[in-house]
Amino acid sequence: MEHRKKLEDLNKESLQKLDEFVKTKEGLNEEDHKKLHSAKEEWQIAWNKLREALMVLERIEI
Repeated sequence: MEHRKKLEDLNKESLQKLDEFVKTKEGLNEEDHKKLHSAKEEWQIAWNKLREALMVLERIEI
């Protein structure tokens, strides 16, 4: 269970750092914003799939 908390914290920290990085970049055009938003959504989808896989592994006690 502790590993799940660490992974949650890592995900949250990664998203925060991405947001901070984007704020430092001035003059991003609309296409760049769309790409960043799309990448962030893909990150969350991948993160959710990883969490699901971890829950399955926990259930079968691997």
